[in-house]
Amino acid sequence: MSDKAAPHPNPPSLLRTSGWSGRFASFALGGLCVLGQAPLQFWPLALMGFALLFVRLQWASTADKPGRAGFGTAFWFGLGYFGLGVFWIGEAFIARGAAFIPLMVPMVLGLAALLSLLWGVAGWAVAKGRFTPGWAHLAFISFFALAEYVRGHLFGGFPWNMPGYIFPAGGAFSQGAALWTIYGQTVLVFGLSAALASAVFSSKKFVPAFAFALVLAGLYGFGSLRLSNAAITMQDDVTLRLVSVPFNQADKFEGQKSNQIVEAFIAESLVQEKTGPDTARLQDVTHIIWPEGAINGLAMENQAFLNYAGENLAARLDGDLPVWIFNSLRLEQRWNPRTKSKVDDYYNSSVAMTFNSQGVPTIANFNDKKRLVPFGEFIPFGKWMESMNVPVISTSLLSISSAKKKTLTQYPGLPWGSPQICYEIIFPGLTPHPNGQPKPEFILNQSNDAWFGQSWGPEQHANIARYRAIEEGLPLVRAASNGVTGVIDPYGRIIAQTEKSFSSHIDSPLPKPLKFQLSSRVAVFAIFLIILSISLLCFLFGRSRSRLAIV
Repeated sequence: MSDKAAPHPNPPSLLRTSGWSGRFASFALGGLCVLGQAPLQFWPLALMGFALLFVRLQWASTADKPGRAGFGTAFWFGLGYFGLGVFWIGEAFIARGAAFIPLMVPMVLGLAALLSLLWGVAGWAVAKGRFTPGWAHLAFISFFALAEYVRGHLFGGFPWNMPGYIFPAGGAFSQGAALWTIYGQTVLVFGLSAALASAVFSSKKFVPAFAFALVLAGLYGFGSLRLSNAAITMQDDVTLRLVSVPFNQADKFEGQKSNQIVEAFIAESLVQEKTGPDTARLQDVTHIIWPEGAINGLAMENQAFLNYAGENLAARLDGDLPVWIFNSLRLEQRWNPRTKSKVDDYYNSSVAMTFNSQGVPTIANFNDKKRLVPFGEFIPFGKWMESMNVPVISTSLLSISSAKKKTLTQYPGLPWGSPQICYEIIFPGLTPHPNGQPKPEFILNQSNDAWFGQSWGPEQHANIARYRAIEEGLPLVRAASNGVTGVIDPYGRIIAQTEKSFSSHIDSPLPKPLKFQLSSRVAVFAIFLIILSISLLCFLFGRSRSRLAIV
Protein backbone atom coordinates (compact mmCIF):
# COMPACT_ATOMS: atom_id res chain seq x y z
CA MET A 1 0.00 0.00 0.00
CA SER A 2 1.64 3.29 -1.03
CA ASP A 3 1.83 6.47 1.00
CA LYS A 4 -0.07 8.41 -1.64
CA ALA A 5 -3.82 8.07 -1.94
CA ALA A 6 -4.75 6.79 -5.38
CA PRO A 7 -7.95 8.08 -6.97
CA HIS A 8 -8.79 4.60 -8.21
CA PRO A 9 -7.19 2.09 -5.81
CA ASN A 10 -7.11 -1.60 -6.60
CA PRO A 11 -7.49 -3.23 -3.19
CA PRO A 12 -7.87 -6.95 -2.47
CA SER A 13 -11.34 -8.36 -3.11
CA LEU A 14 -12.21 -8.36 0.60
CA LEU A 15 -11.60 -4.62 0.83
CA ARG A 16 -13.24 -3.63 -2.47
CA THR A 17 -16.08 -1.17 -1.95
CA SER A 18 -17.58 -0.78 -5.41
CA GLY A 19 -19.98 -2.96 -7.38
CA TRP A 20 -21.97 -5.93 -6.20
CA SER A 21 -18.84 -7.73 -5.01
CA GLY A 22 -18.21 -4.80 -2.67
CA ARG A 23 -21.80 -4.78 -1.45
CA PHE A 24 -21.70 -8.52 -0.83
CA ALA A 25 -18.42 -8.21 1.07
CA SER A 26 -19.94 -5.49 3.27
CA PHE A 27 -23.08 -7.53 3.90
CA ALA A 28 -21.06 -10.65 4.77
CA LEU A 29 -18.77 -8.78 7.17
CA GLY A 30 -21.77 -7.22 8.91
CA GLY A 31 -23.31 -10.68 9.27
CA LEU A 32 -20.00 -11.95 10.67
CA CYS A 33 -20.17 -9.38 13.45
CA VAL A 34 -23.54 -10.76 14.58
CA LEU A 35 -21.69 -13.87 15.76
CA GLY A 36 -20.27 -11.66 18.48
CA GLN A 37 -23.74 -11.17 19.94
CA ALA A 38 -25.59 -13.64 22.17
CA PRO A 39 -25.90 -16.55 22.24
CA LEU A 40 -22.54 -17.26 20.54
CA GLN A 41 -20.59 -14.20 21.79
CA PHE A 42 -17.60 -14.81 19.49
CA TRP A 43 -16.39 -11.28 20.20
CA PRO A 44 -12.97 -11.59 18.48
CA LEU A 45 -14.82 -12.20 15.20
CA ALA A 46 -16.91 -9.09 15.78
CA LEU A 47 -13.80 -7.00 16.45
CA MET A 48 -12.22 -8.26 13.24
CA GLY A 49 -15.41 -7.52 11.28
CA PHE A 50 -15.54 -3.92 12.52
CA ALA A 51 -11.80 -3.59 11.88
CA LEU A 52 -12.36 -4.54 8.24
CA LEU A 53 -15.18 -2.01 8.05
CA PHE A 54 -12.68 0.67 9.13
CA VAL A 55 -10.17 -0.40 6.50
CA ARG A 56 -12.79 -0.54 3.75
CA LEU A 57 -13.96 2.97 4.65
CA GLN A 58 -10.37 4.18 4.26
CA TRP A 59 -10.33 2.72 0.75
CA ALA A 60 -13.73 4.30 0.10
CA SER A 61 -12.24 7.70 0.98
CA THR A 62 -9.93 7.43 -2.07
CA ALA A 63 -12.82 6.97 -4.52
CA ASP A 64 -13.92 9.68 -6.94
CA LYS A 65 -17.07 10.11 -4.86
CA PRO A 66 -15.87 9.20 -1.34
CA GLY A 67 -19.09 10.12 0.44
CA ARG A 68 -21.19 7.89 -1.80
CA ALA A 69 -18.68 5.03 -1.52
CA GLY A 70 -18.52 5.38 2.27
CA PHE A 71 -22.30 5.46 2.62
CA GLY A 72 -22.76 2.33 0.50
CA THR A 73 -19.99 0.45 2.31
CA ALA A 74 -21.41 1.15 5.77
CA PHE A 75 -25.06 0.77 4.71
CA TRP A 76 -24.56 -2.73 3.30
CA PHE A 77 -22.45 -3.65 6.31
CA GLY A 78 -25.33 -2.50 8.53
CA LEU A 79 -27.85 -4.40 6.44
CA GLY A 80 -25.93 -7.61 7.10
CA TYR A 81 -25.52 -6.79 10.79
CA PHE A 82 -29.08 -5.73 11.50
CA GLY A 83 -30.75 -8.06 9.02
CA LEU A 84 -29.15 -11.17 10.49
CA GLY A 85 -29.21 -9.76 14.02
CA VAL A 86 -32.98 -9.19 14.18
CA PHE A 87 -34.27 -11.81 11.73
CA TRP A 88 -35.94 -13.52 14.69
CA ILE A 89 -38.57 -10.74 14.70
CA GLY A 90 -40.16 -12.68 11.83
CA GLU A 91 -41.17 -15.35 14.36
CA ALA A 92 -43.69 -12.91 15.82
CA PHE A 93 -45.49 -12.60 12.48
CA ILE A 94 -45.68 -16.38 12.15
CA ALA A 95 -47.05 -16.74 15.69
CA ARG A 96 -49.70 -14.10 15.09
CA GLY A 97 -51.27 -16.04 12.22
CA ALA A 98 -51.44 -16.47 8.46
CA ALA A 99 -52.75 -12.95 7.84
CA PHE A 100 -49.53 -11.47 9.24
CA ILE A 101 -47.00 -13.66 7.40
CA PRO A 102 -47.01 -11.54 4.19
CA LEU A 103 -45.91 -8.58 6.33
CA MET A 104 -42.93 -10.47 7.74
CA VAL A 105 -40.30 -9.99 5.04
CA PRO A 106 -40.95 -6.30 4.24
CA MET A 107 -41.18 -5.39 7.94
CA VAL A 108 -37.95 -7.18 8.95
CA LEU A 109 -36.04 -5.92 5.92
CA GLY A 110 -37.53 -2.47 6.35
CA LEU A 111 -36.40 -2.32 9.98
CA ALA A 112 -32.90 -3.50 9.06
CA ALA A 113 -32.66 -0.95 6.25
CA LEU A 114 -33.88 1.87 8.49
CA LEU A 115 -31.26 1.06 11.14
CA SER A 116 -28.59 0.72 8.44
CA LEU A 117 -29.24 4.25 7.22
CA LEU A 118 -27.65 5.63 10.38
CA TRP A 119 -24.51 3.57 9.85
CA GLY A 120 -24.55 4.65 6.22
CA VAL A 121 -24.45 8.31 7.29
CA ALA A 122 -21.55 7.55 9.64
CA GLY A 123 -19.70 5.80 6.80
CA TRP A 124 -20.38 8.78 4.54
CA ALA A 125 -18.83 11.14 7.10
CA VAL A 126 -15.74 8.94 7.65
CA ALA A 127 -15.00 8.59 3.93
CA LYS A 128 -16.03 12.10 2.88
CA GLY A 129 -13.79 13.68 5.52
CA ARG A 130 -10.61 12.00 4.21
CA PHE A 131 -9.10 12.36 7.66
CA THR A 132 -5.42 12.25 8.41
CA PRO A 133 -3.91 9.28 10.31
CA GLY A 134 -4.98 9.31 13.95
CA TRP A 135 -7.91 11.59 13.23
CA ALA A 136 -9.34 8.91 10.92
CA HIS A 137 -9.43 6.51 13.87
CA LEU A 138 -11.15 9.07 16.08
CA ALA A 139 -13.61 9.89 13.29
CA PHE A 140 -14.54 6.22 12.85
CA ILE A 141 -15.03 5.75 16.59
CA SER A 142 -16.99 8.94 17.22
CA PHE A 143 -19.20 8.92 14.10
CA PHE A 144 -20.31 5.32 14.53
CA ALA A 145 -20.76 5.75 18.29
CA LEU A 146 -22.86 8.84 17.55
CA ALA A 147 -24.93 6.82 15.08
CA GLU A 148 -25.54 4.25 17.82
CA TYR A 149 -26.61 6.95 20.24
CA VAL A 150 -29.07 8.31 17.69
CA ARG A 151 -30.33 4.76 17.04
CA GLY A 152 -31.02 4.41 20.75
CA HIS A 153 -33.09 7.61 20.92
CA LEU A 154 -34.55 8.58 17.53
CA PHE A 155 -38.33 7.97 17.23
CA GLY A 156 -38.35 6.24 20.60
CA GLY A 157 -35.14 4.33 19.91
CA PHE A 158 -34.17 0.74 19.24
CA PRO A 159 -30.79 0.11 20.95
CA TRP A 160 -30.78 -3.64 20.28
CA ASN A 161 -27.46 -5.49 19.74
CA MET A 162 -25.25 -2.45 20.18
CA PRO A 163 -21.63 -3.46 19.47
CA GLY A 164 -20.77 -3.18 23.18
CA TYR A 165 -22.96 -6.21 23.88
CA ILE A 166 -20.41 -8.55 22.25
CA PHE A 167 -18.87 -9.00 25.71
CA PRO A 168 -21.05 -11.41 27.74
CA ALA A 169 -22.83 -9.70 30.64
CA GLY A 170 -21.48 -10.73 34.02
CA GLY A 171 -17.99 -11.43 32.71
CA ALA A 172 -14.87 -9.38 33.32
CA PHE A 173 -15.05 -7.44 30.04
CA SER A 174 -18.61 -6.29 30.78
CA GLN A 175 -17.88 -4.61 34.11
CA GLY A 176 -16.77 -1.31 32.60
CA ALA A 177 -20.44 -0.64 31.83
CA ALA A 178 -20.82 0.19 35.53
CA LEU A 179 -18.85 3.39 34.83
CA TRP A 180 -19.65 4.31 31.21
CA THR A 181 -22.77 2.24 30.35
CA ILE A 182 -23.26 0.24 27.18
CA TYR A 183 -22.64 3.37 25.10
CA GLY A 184 -19.13 3.60 26.52
CA GLN A 185 -18.63 -0.11 25.88
CA THR A 186 -19.64 0.51 22.26
CA VAL A 187 -17.09 3.34 21.98
CA LEU A 188 -14.42 0.93 23.22
CA VAL A 189 -15.45 -1.76 20.71
CA PHE A 190 -15.11 0.70 17.82
CA GLY A 191 -11.80 1.89 19.28
CA LEU A 192 -10.44 -1.63 19.64
CA SER A 193 -11.53 -2.41 16.08
CA ALA A 194 -9.77 0.66 14.65
CA ALA A 195 -6.59 -0.20 16.54
CA LEU A 196 -6.80 -3.81 15.37
CA ALA A 197 -7.18 -2.64 11.77
CA SER A 198 -3.98 -0.61 11.95
CA ALA A 199 -2.16 -3.39 13.79
CA VAL A 200 -2.96 -5.79 10.94
CA PHE A 201 -2.82 -3.54 7.87
CA SER A 202 -0.47 -0.70 8.78
CA SER A 203 3.25 -0.70 8.11
CA LYS A 204 3.68 0.82 11.58
CA LYS A 205 2.13 -1.95 13.63
CA PHE A 206 3.68 -1.52 17.07
CA VAL A 207 1.74 1.49 18.39
CA PRO A 208 -1.78 0.32 17.38
CA ALA A 209 -1.01 -3.25 18.47
CA PHE A 210 0.17 -1.96 21.85
CA ALA A 211 -2.92 0.26 22.20
CA PHE A 212 -5.21 -2.67 21.32
CA ALA A 213 -3.54 -4.97 23.87
CA LEU A 214 -3.44 -2.27 26.54
CA VAL A 215 -7.15 -1.40 26.29
CA LEU A 216 -8.21 -5.06 26.17
CA ALA A 217 -6.01 -5.93 29.14
CA GLY A 218 -7.26 -2.87 31.03
CA LEU A 219 -10.88 -3.86 30.47
CA TYR A 220 -10.21 -7.40 31.62
CA GLY A 221 -8.09 -6.32 34.58
CA PHE A 222 -10.64 -3.81 35.85
CA GLY A 223 -13.47 -6.32 35.49
CA SER A 224 -11.55 -9.13 37.17
CA LEU A 225 -10.62 -6.88 40.09
CA ARG A 226 -14.20 -5.70 40.44
CA LEU A 227 -15.56 -9.24 40.44
CA SER A 228 -12.93 -10.47 42.88
CA ASN A 229 -14.31 -7.99 45.44
CA ALA A 230 -17.95 -8.70 44.61
CA ALA A 231 -19.63 -9.51 47.92
CA ILE A 232 -23.40 -9.94 47.62
CA THR A 233 -25.80 -9.76 50.55
CA MET A 234 -29.50 -10.57 50.48
CA GLN A 235 -32.64 -8.74 51.55
CA ASP A 236 -34.18 -10.03 54.76
CA ASP A 237 -37.48 -11.93 54.72
CA VAL A 238 -37.86 -12.08 50.94
CA THR A 239 -38.13 -15.35 49.01
CA LEU A 240 -39.10 -14.96 45.37
CA ARG A 241 -40.65 -17.79 43.38
CA LEU A 242 -40.10 -17.28 39.64
CA VAL A 243 -42.25 -19.55 37.51
CA SER A 244 -41.45 -20.78 33.99
CA VAL A 245 -43.79 -22.71 31.68
CA PRO A 246 -42.73 -23.24 28.03
CA PHE A 247 -45.43 -22.63 25.42
CA ASN A 248 -45.93 -21.66 21.79
CA GLN A 249 -47.15 -18.10 21.36
CA ALA A 250 -49.62 -19.24 18.71
CA ASP A 251 -51.40 -21.31 21.39
CA LYS A 252 -52.20 -18.13 23.34
CA PHE A 253 -54.70 -17.21 20.62
CA GLU A 254 -56.70 -20.42 21.15
CA GLY A 255 -58.99 -20.23 24.18
CA GLN A 256 -58.65 -23.80 25.44
CA LYS A 257 -54.89 -23.99 24.97
CA SER A 258 -54.46 -20.58 26.57
CA ASN A 259 -56.41 -21.74 29.64
CA GLN A 260 -54.24 -24.86 29.86
CA ILE A 261 -51.13 -22.67 29.89
CA VAL A 262 -52.55 -20.62 32.77
CA GLU A 263 -53.38 -23.84 34.65
CA ALA A 264 -49.79 -25.00 34.15
CA PHE A 265 -48.49 -21.74 35.61
CA ILE A 266 -50.79 -22.08 38.62
CA ALA A 267 -49.78 -25.70 39.21
CA GLU A 268 -46.07 -24.86 39.08
CA SER A 269 -46.60 -21.85 41.34
CA LEU A 270 -48.22 -23.96 44.06
CA VAL A 271 -45.65 -26.75 44.36
CA GLN A 272 -45.49 -27.17 48.14
CA GLU A 273 -42.32 -29.09 48.93
CA LYS A 274 -38.67 -28.53 48.05
CA THR A 275 -37.81 -30.08 44.69
CA GLY A 276 -34.15 -29.05 44.46
CA PRO A 277 -31.40 -26.79 45.79
CA ASP A 278 -33.00 -23.68 44.24
CA THR A 279 -36.50 -24.28 45.62
CA ALA A 280 -38.22 -23.76 48.97
CA ARG A 281 -41.40 -24.89 50.65
CA LEU A 282 -44.44 -22.93 49.51
CA GLN A 283 -45.03 -21.59 53.03
CA ASP A 284 -41.59 -19.91 52.90
CA VAL A 285 -42.29 -18.10 49.62
CA THR A 286 -43.15 -14.41 50.00
CA HIS A 287 -43.71 -13.51 46.32
CA ILE A 288 -44.77 -15.47 43.24
CA ILE A 289 -43.71 -13.84 39.97
CA TRP A 290 -45.08 -14.66 36.52
CA PRO A 291 -43.73 -13.42 33.19
CA GLU A 292 -45.50 -11.27 30.66
CA GLY A 293 -47.67 -13.43 28.41
CA ALA A 294 -48.69 -15.94 31.07
CA ILE A 295 -52.21 -14.46 31.13
CA ASN A 296 -54.06 -12.91 28.21
CA GLY A 297 -55.76 -9.56 28.17
CA LEU A 298 -57.35 -7.75 31.09
CA ALA A 299 -56.31 -10.05 33.94
CA MET A 300 -56.85 -7.22 36.44
CA GLU A 301 -60.50 -7.18 35.39
CA ASN A 302 -60.82 -10.97 35.39
CA GLN A 303 -62.37 -11.52 38.79
CA ALA A 304 -62.86 -15.23 38.14
CA PHE A 305 -59.11 -15.71 37.62
CA LEU A 306 -58.21 -13.60 40.66
CA ASN A 307 -60.61 -15.56 42.87
CA TYR A 308 -59.39 -18.88 41.48
CA ALA A 309 -55.77 -18.02 42.25
CA GLY A 310 -56.68 -16.96 45.79
CA GLU A 311 -58.77 -20.08 46.43
CA ASN A 312 -55.92 -22.34 45.34
CA LEU A 313 -53.43 -20.56 47.59
CA ALA A 314 -55.75 -20.55 50.60
CA ALA A 315 -56.43 -24.27 50.15
CA ARG A 316 -52.72 -25.05 50.48
CA LEU A 317 -51.56 -22.56 53.10
CA ASP A 318 -52.58 -21.27 56.49
CA GLY A 319 -51.70 -17.75 57.60
CA ASP A 320 -50.05 -15.19 55.34
CA LEU A 321 -50.31 -15.86 51.62
CA PRO A 322 -47.60 -14.76 49.15
CA VAL A 323 -47.94 -11.67 47.00
CA TRP A 324 -48.67 -12.58 43.37
CA ILE A 325 -46.95 -10.41 40.73
CA PHE A 326 -48.13 -10.82 37.16
CA ASN A 327 -48.55 -8.86 33.95
CA SER A 328 -51.86 -7.57 32.61
CA LEU A 329 -53.49 -5.06 30.34
CA ARG A 330 -55.16 -2.35 32.40
CA LEU A 331 -58.24 -0.36 31.40
CA GLU A 332 -58.61 3.28 32.34
CA GLN A 333 -61.40 5.54 31.17
CA ARG A 334 -61.15 9.29 30.66
CA TRP A 335 -63.56 11.96 29.54
CA ASN A 336 -63.03 13.46 26.09
CA PRO A 337 -64.53 16.97 26.16
CA ARG A 338 -64.35 17.26 22.37
CA THR A 339 -66.54 14.23 21.71
CA LYS A 340 -68.32 14.50 25.08
CA SER A 341 -67.86 10.79 25.68
CA LYS A 342 -65.67 8.38 27.60
CA VAL A 343 -62.49 7.08 25.98
CA ASP A 344 -60.93 3.73 26.85
CA ASP A 345 -57.15 3.76 27.37
CA TYR A 346 -55.31 0.47 27.76
CA TYR A 347 -51.95 0.12 29.52
CA ASN A 348 -49.48 -2.75 29.74
CA SER A 349 -48.91 -3.13 33.47
CA SER A 350 -46.94 -5.03 36.06
CA VAL A 351 -49.41 -5.85 38.84
CA ALA A 352 -49.08 -6.97 42.46
CA MET A 353 -52.03 -8.85 44.01
CA THR A 354 -52.39 -9.67 47.70
CA PHE A 355 -54.77 -12.11 49.46
CA ASN A 356 -56.26 -12.29 52.92
CA SER A 357 -56.16 -15.56 54.83
CA GLN A 358 -59.32 -16.76 53.03
CA GLY A 359 -57.77 -16.07 49.62
CA VAL A 360 -59.82 -12.96 48.80
CA PRO A 361 -57.73 -11.00 46.24
CA THR A 362 -56.89 -7.29 46.23
CA ILE A 363 -54.90 -5.38 43.60
CA ALA A 364 -52.21 -3.77 45.77
CA ASN A 365 -50.20 -1.78 43.21
CA PHE A 366 -49.24 -1.60 39.55
CA ASN A 367 -46.73 0.06 37.25
CA ASP A 368 -47.47 0.96 33.63
CA LYS A 369 -45.16 0.49 30.67
CA LYS A 370 -43.75 3.65 29.09
CA ARG A 371 -41.62 2.36 26.18
CA LEU A 372 -43.98 0.61 23.78
CA VAL A 373 -43.13 -1.67 20.87
CA PRO A 374 -43.91 -0.01 17.50
CA PHE A 375 -46.52 -2.06 15.57
CA GLY A 376 -46.54 -4.51 18.48
CA GLU A 377 -48.26 -2.36 21.11
CA PHE A 378 -48.90 0.88 19.32
CA ILE A 379 -49.01 2.10 15.75
CA PRO A 380 -46.86 5.07 14.76
CA PHE A 381 -49.08 7.85 13.41
CA GLY A 382 -51.78 5.88 15.20
CA LYS A 383 -54.93 7.81 14.33
CA TRP A 384 -54.26 7.71 10.62
CA MET A 385 -53.12 4.07 10.75
CA GLU A 386 -56.21 3.11 12.76
CA SER A 387 -58.38 4.65 10.07
CA MET A 388 -56.60 2.36 7.59
CA ASN A 389 -57.43 -0.68 9.79
CA VAL A 390 -53.77 -1.65 10.22
CA PRO A 391 -53.61 -4.36 12.93
CA VAL A 392 -50.94 -4.70 15.60
CA ILE A 393 -49.09 -7.93 16.20
CA SER A 394 -49.00 -8.60 19.91
CA THR A 395 -52.55 -7.85 21.07
CA SER A 396 -56.07 -8.01 19.72
CA LEU A 397 -56.55 -4.41 20.86
CA LEU A 398 -55.73 -1.86 18.21
CA SER A 399 -53.28 0.12 20.33
CA ILE A 400 -52.31 0.66 23.95
CA SER A 401 -51.18 3.81 25.72
CA SER A 402 -47.83 4.79 27.14
CA ALA A 403 -47.33 5.81 30.76
CA LYS A 404 -46.61 9.53 31.05
CA LYS A 405 -43.31 8.79 32.77
CA LYS A 406 -41.42 5.86 34.22
CA THR A 407 -41.83 5.68 37.99
CA LEU A 408 -40.62 3.53 40.84
CA THR A 409 -43.08 1.27 42.63
CA GLN A 410 -43.11 -0.45 45.99
CA TYR A 411 -44.90 -3.77 45.97
CA PRO A 412 -45.96 -5.24 49.35
CA GLY A 413 -43.05 -6.91 51.12
CA LEU A 414 -40.44 -5.60 48.67
CA PRO A 415 -38.18 -2.53 48.63
CA TRP A 416 -38.69 0.19 46.06
CA GLY A 417 -38.07 -1.17 42.58
CA SER A 418 -38.25 -0.31 38.90
CA PRO A 419 -40.62 -2.59 36.95
CA GLN A 420 -39.52 -2.62 33.31
CA ILE A 421 -41.80 -4.61 31.05
CA CYS A 422 -40.28 -6.60 28.17
CA TYR A 423 -38.79 -4.17 25.63
CA GLU A 424 -38.22 -1.44 28.27
CA ILE A 425 -35.19 -3.27 29.64
CA ILE A 426 -33.16 -2.56 26.48
CA PHE A 427 -33.02 1.19 27.23
CA PRO A 428 -30.02 2.37 29.28
CA GLY A 429 -30.91 5.04 31.82
CA LEU A 430 -34.61 4.18 32.02
CA THR A 431 -34.45 3.33 35.74
CA PRO A 432 -35.66 6.42 37.67
CA HIS A 433 -33.51 7.94 40.42
CA PRO A 434 -35.86 10.64 41.78
CA ASN A 435 -34.34 13.34 43.97
CA GLY A 436 -35.51 13.44 47.54
CA GLN A 437 -37.30 10.10 47.24
CA PRO A 438 -36.36 6.49 48.00
CA LYS A 439 -33.83 5.03 45.58
CA PRO A 440 -34.52 1.87 43.57
CA GLU A 441 -33.16 -1.33 45.09
CA PHE A 442 -33.94 -3.75 42.25
CA ILE A 443 -35.23 -3.99 38.68
CA LEU A 444 -38.13 -6.26 37.76
CA ASN A 445 -38.26 -7.35 34.12
CA GLN A 446 -41.34 -9.31 33.01
CA SER A 447 -41.12 -10.28 29.35
CA ASN A 448 -42.84 -12.49 26.79
CA ASP A 449 -40.00 -13.93 24.71
CA ALA A 450 -42.30 -16.67 23.41
CA TRP A 451 -42.94 -14.35 20.45
CA PHE A 452 -39.49 -15.22 19.14
CA GLY A 453 -39.65 -19.02 19.29
CA GLN A 454 -36.36 -20.90 19.49
CA SER A 455 -34.38 -18.15 17.75
CA TRP A 456 -31.50 -16.12 19.12
CA GLY A 457 -33.84 -13.32 20.20
CA PRO A 458 -34.47 -14.49 23.79
CA GLU A 459 -30.75 -15.01 24.48
CA GLN A 460 -29.92 -11.59 23.06
CA HIS A 461 -32.69 -10.04 25.16
CA ALA A 462 -31.33 -11.65 28.32
CA ASN A 463 -27.75 -10.50 27.70
CA ILE A 464 -28.99 -6.96 27.08
CA ALA A 465 -31.13 -7.04 30.24
CA ARG A 466 -28.21 -8.15 32.40
CA TYR A 467 -26.25 -5.06 31.35
CA ARG A 468 -28.91 -2.91 33.05
CA ALA A 469 -28.01 -4.59 36.35
CA ILE A 470 -24.33 -3.72 35.81
CA GLU A 471 -25.05 -0.12 34.82
CA GLU A 472 -27.38 0.56 37.72
CA GLY A 473 -25.66 -1.50 40.42
CA LEU A 474 -29.03 -3.14 41.03
CA PRO A 475 -30.13 -6.77 41.13
CA LEU A 476 -32.42 -7.82 38.29
CA VAL A 477 -35.38 -10.15 38.77
CA ARG A 478 -36.31 -11.46 35.34
CA ALA A 479 -39.36 -13.56 34.42
CA ALA A 480 -39.46 -14.25 30.67
CA SER A 481 -41.85 -16.60 28.90
CA ASN A 482 -39.67 -19.05 26.92
CA GLY A 483 -36.65 -16.91 27.74
CA VAL A 484 -34.08 -16.62 30.50
CA THR A 485 -35.94 -16.50 33.84
CA GLY A 486 -33.75 -15.95 36.86
CA VAL A 487 -32.24 -13.67 39.47
CA ILE A 488 -29.22 -11.60 38.42
CA ASP A 489 -26.89 -9.87 40.87
CA PRO A 490 -25.72 -6.23 40.48
CA TYR A 491 -22.67 -7.45 38.53
CA GLY A 492 -24.80 -9.07 35.83
CA ARG A 493 -24.19 -12.65 37.02
CA ILE A 494 -27.06 -15.14 37.08
CA ILE A 495 -27.35 -16.58 40.60
CA ALA A 496 -30.46 -18.71 39.99
CA GLN A 497 -32.23 -19.73 36.78
CA THR A 498 -35.22 -21.87 35.77
CA GLU A 499 -35.19 -24.60 33.16
CA LYS A 500 -36.47 -23.54 29.74
CA SER A 501 -37.47 -26.89 28.28
CA PHE A 502 -40.08 -27.89 30.87
CA SER A 503 -42.24 -26.35 33.60
CA SER A 504 -40.05 -25.29 36.50
CA HIS A 505 -39.57 -22.71 39.19
CA ILE A 506 -36.81 -21.30 41.36
CA ASP A 507 -37.06 -19.84 44.84
CA SER A 508 -34.44 -17.21 45.49
CA PRO A 509 -33.68 -14.42 47.93
CA LEU A 510 -33.40 -10.91 46.52
CA PRO A 511 -29.85 -9.50 46.42
CA LYS A 512 -29.24 -6.06 47.84
CA PRO A 513 -28.05 -3.26 45.55
CA LEU A 514 -24.50 -1.98 45.56
CA LYS A 515 -23.91 0.83 48.02
CA PHE A 516 -22.09 2.97 45.46
CA GLN A 517 -24.09 3.68 42.32
CA LEU A 518 -23.54 6.11 39.46
CA SER A 519 -26.49 7.56 37.59
CA SER A 520 -26.56 5.71 34.29
CA ARG A 521 -28.72 8.45 32.78
CA VAL A 522 -26.01 11.04 33.52
CA ALA A 523 -23.32 8.69 32.19
CA VAL A 524 -25.23 8.14 28.92
CA PHE A 525 -25.52 11.90 28.37
CA ALA A 526 -21.85 12.44 29.24
CA ILE A 527 -20.80 9.84 26.65
CA PHE A 528 -22.97 11.61 24.07
CA LEU A 529 -21.31 14.97 24.75
CA ILE A 530 -17.84 13.42 24.49
CA ILE A 531 -18.42 11.67 21.17
CA LEU A 532 -20.19 14.72 19.75
CA SER A 533 -17.23 16.91 20.72
CA ILE A 534 -14.72 14.52 19.18
CA SER A 535 -16.78 14.37 15.98
CA LEU A 536 -16.68 18.16 15.68
CA LEU A 537 -12.94 18.26 16.38
CA CYS A 538 -12.36 15.71 13.62
CA PHE A 539 -14.06 17.94 11.06
CA LEU A 540 -12.27 21.06 12.31
CA PHE A 541 -8.71 19.74 12.53
CA GLY A 542 -8.42 16.28 10.99
CA ARG A 543 -9.30 16.60 7.31
CA SER A 544 -7.36 16.77 4.01
CA ARG A 545 -4.82 13.98 3.95
CA SER A 546 -2.46 12.84 1.24
CA ARG A 547 -2.30 9.17 2.18
CA LEU A 548 -4.40 6.37 3.56
CA ALA A 549 -4.88 6.53 7.32
CA ILE A 550 -4.08 2.84 7.74
CA VAL A 551 -0.56 3.20 6.32
